[in-house]
Amino acid sequence: MESTMTARGFRLLPLSIACCAALSSGPPAACAQTLADEVRSLRLELERLRQEVETLKSERREPARPAAPAAPPAQEAPGVEVIPVLQAQLAEQAQTKVESNSKLPVKLFGNIVSNTFFNTGEANWLDIPNLVGPNPGSSLPRGSFSSTLRQSRLGATIEGPTIGSAKASGFFALDFFGGITNFQTGQTMGIPRLLYAFVRLEGDKTALEVGQDQMILAPKNPTSLAAMAFPDLYRSGNLYLRVPQARLERRVSAGDLGEFQLTGGNLAPIGGDLSATALTFVPPNLAGERSRRPALQARIAWSRKRNDRGWELGFSGHTGSERYATGSRRSWAGAVDFDASAGRFGVGGEWFVGRNIDAFGGSLGQLAKSAGGFAEARLRATSRFELNAGYGLDRLFDQIAFPAPLARNASVFANTIYHFTPEVAASFEYRWLVTRPSTGESRRNNHFNLVLAYTF
Repeated sequence: MESTMTARGFRLLPLSIACCAALSSGPPAACAQTLADEVRSLRLELERLRQEVETLKSERREPARPAAPAAPPAQEAPGVEVIPVLQAQLAEQAQTKVESNSKLPVKLFGNIVSNTFFNTGEANWLDIPNLVGPNPGSSLPRGSFSSTLRQSRLGATIEGPTIGSAKASGFFALDFFGGITNFQTGQTMGIPRLLYAFVRLEGDKTALEVGQDQMILAPKNPTSLAAMAFPDLYRSGNLYLRVPQARLERRVSAGDLGEFQLTGGNLAPIGGDLSATALTFVPPNLAGERSRRPALQARIAWSRKRNDRGWELGFSGHTGSERYATGSRRSWAGAVDFDASAGRFGVGGEWFVGRNIDAFGGSLGQLAKSAGGFAEARLRATSRFELNAGYGLDRLFDQIAFPAPLARNASVFANTIYHFTPEVAASFEYRWLVTRPSTGESRRNNHFNLVLAYTF
């Protein structure tokens, strides 16, 4: 500020000199009057400059005060209203990354599953054994070791429109357990396989589903990361099949007694017999398709849950038909399933009896009569670590009327699962299998499986 005052003084100096020069050439009275006016003007200017200097000095002595926030420009005011909208859009984008052609939200999901396994006996499926084959002979050693990722999955969920009072949705998933290519390194080339593909219309208490899903009969499965393509204890008391179907579900409240769930539907008539060729372009016309009628299944379940305790008890049935050159054969089954949990502990399982249920893994995959089931126990030791173990058995009866090569199959499994994060988990599983043929000695296999899974 002092430099500003000096600069102004130098600007006024030539003006004063010019005034004096002009006054010296004019009359004495006029010169005196003009000089007095200029002096008065200079004094006023100096006084104003002095006040500005004092003001600056006083501001330096006072502590600095925070500056008041500047008001936003008028043209930026609409941005304040836009911010919440953008935040909501970002939150939605964080959940929905993909949009369908119909502008409906689609969510992709999947997991990468690595299985490294070892077998001491002749497993029918090396990575998920369910039967034990005969010894290969003296020329070859028993057992196997390898690693695979063909249980990895990829899928999508689709949020559909609201139709009346029902919400439409879709679900799709596949894995790479459809076989391998006929190539020198075909073990690394898993063929994609359709797992699930269905559409649901779901209301408050009623739901309609059309597509491929797990069958209605005996829906429970043991807990395992090592057996995702086919569940543990398949062909050892655990009936299982994913099949095209149309089902209707109804929930009925029973107040303090819990809830009842009624499910019924018709299913594609899968007979379980094998095609004459290893790979075909179109589905063959086998015993189930030649029956020219769908299979029927139904289930009624009673469940109750309060806080960390709950239980469910279900009864289900199946009826169908298979047609061969010798005539038609009926397929039927009845099953009971249960599940209960209390805090960190849980149990579950099922029991069945049936005839010609080889398509579901019953009767050890043979055209016969059998009865069996499984039971498992669960312990969630911590929020990250859990232990599971179970036993399953499938045993044929009435073998005189329905002879078959295999008579009995039993399995024991135990696994540990550790969740590093919600996305990353590891598991170690042991499985002991014993398959007894109708004639001959029992066959045994010890199966060890180390799993690393990443879910996205």
